[in-house]
Amino acid sequence: MQVRFVDAGGVRTRCLVGGEPGRYPLLLLHGYGGTADVWMRNIDALGDEFHVVAVDMISSGFTDPVDTGGKPPQPKAVAHLRALADKLGFGRFCPVGTSYGGAIAALLYFDMPERVDKLVLQGSGSVFNEDEALVATLSNVKKNFGPLMDAPTIDGVRASVKKQVYDPKTIPEEMIHVMATAYAQPWMRRAWEQGLDGLLDLEATRPWRLLPRLEKIACDTLVLWGREDPGAVYASAVAGVKRMPKARLVTFEKCGHKPMYEHPERFNAEVRAFLKAK
Repeated sequence: MQVRFVDAGGVRTRCLVGGEPGRYPLLLLHGYGGTADVWMRNIDALGDEFHVVAVDMISSGFTDPVDTGGKPPQPKAVAHLRALADKLGFGRFCPVGTSYGGAIAALLYFDMPERVDKLVLQGSGSVFNEDEALVATLSNVKKNFGPLMDAPTIDGVRASVKKQVYDPKTIPEEMIHVMATAYAQPWMRRAWEQGLDGLLDLEATRPWRLLPRLEKIACDTLVLWGREDPGAVYASAVAGVKRMPKARLVTFEKCGHKPMYEHPERFNAEVRAFLKAK
């Protein structure tokens, strides 16, 4: 795995890269307030056959903050990733998104349907949850992670991440240290809160909601879900996948919000098989 900083539309962007350029590209997208390091158990494994780029999205990790003006962050997040895909020379590619990153992945499909020919969505309440459940999940994010933005500690980040998983022993310890370091940056609190407040303004986010548009996602889609996910409602995923013309749901038992590192071997195998299927 290589660490790179790429200028994407004027935004200094941190990427974790695996696999050889020229292979079919995967663009891995973390959840809100996360970093690309959430994919550390997948980048090299998938890089054996694909060109894998896990990115810190705008105002996250060690990518530059972008002022969203108090508005929903989705349009600028999509524009940034479009610029990154162009800079990296991606033609057709597959976004792989977890949680909020799943919503951005699906929005990339609507932004460039001629280039996004496959889609992987993992535990994305941002895509499948109804309004009430979505607000509850985002409010919990604000409650659990907000204090860390003022005074990030290793123990504090670990305690917050534990609430997302089924078995805390599956959490990568090195990811916790990276997250705490990212949160300590002086611009982080304002950028994080500004984006989250924009997401909580449901009326303002209507143009970028995915739930009413599931039938229009026409590409092959793999939906991965932890049965014990505490925030992304499993029943909503089951109902939503039935509305999608080319989607399949894979359920991970004894798994919370992060199948990619709670069950990395199966996650990698499922994604690999999906991408190679004709």
